[in-house]
Amino acid sequence: MNDAIDYAINTVLDHGVGIEITHQRPSFQSCAVVQHNLVIINPNANDKANLPFVILHELGHIVLAHQDLGCVSPAARIKQEHEADRFAAELIWDYSQRLGVDYDNAYNFMQAFGIPSKMFGVVINLMKGIA
Repeated sequence: MNDAIDYAINTVLDHGVGIEITHQRPSFQSCAVVQHNLVIINPNANDKANLPFVILHELGHIVLAHQDLGCVSPAARIKQEHEADRFAAELIWDYSQRLGVDYDNAYNFMQAFGIPSKMFGVVINLMKGIA
């Protein structure tokens, strides 16, 4: 799992984005500060298994130039979250393929990298080469 976390952190840095890891109360959620090109991660807000996905999700907001979620409509917020989720899932899929690890089903892949169940359809398409 530490290798996947290292991969996620290095991917953030490779995109020229800053990353701050802060150990706050669990209620302090990780976030992307798009206007400052910064990802803020609170490991206490997520299970360790979810950290690679969370880190890459927040990077997705920056790479995709999303607006501050407080300043967009609920429909735009949902769309941005889905885009960031997809971005993270695709990067993790690429990472797993470079490792040469084969997963016999989407559930095992998702569990291995802490990908939330709402991403099942996206992961199925990635595994089929449809994404």
